[in-house]
Amino acid sequence: MNTYFLRKNTLFNFITIFSVLIFIFFISHIFFGERSIWKIFLLNSQITSASIEYSQLIHNKEKILSEINLLRDYNLDADYVTEISFDLLGLIQSDQIVIDIKK
Repeated sequence: MNTYFLRKNTLFNFITIFSVLIFIFFISHIFFGERSIWKIFLLNSQITSASIEYSQLIHNKEKILSEINLLRDYNLDADYVTEISFDLLGLIQSDQIVIDIKK
């Protein structure tokens, strides 16, 4: 009779321990697994930073397209061409004076 209670108690303890291990397994996957809560927060922050970068790229694209439209043959502005030649090539007009200040 005593062995019956020991077997029953051992089986009950084994089932309890096994249930706790399964519970710990699933809880750990909820918080630290591949599809966990932390991954969701991480992905949301990556989406936010990517959308900010995307909006900056769109703004940069619009700026470049407006500059390209200013350089088209039918829309050529002499002041803009002069500004580009001065910035990129270092060219000056004959009536301009350049003062080079060295520190």
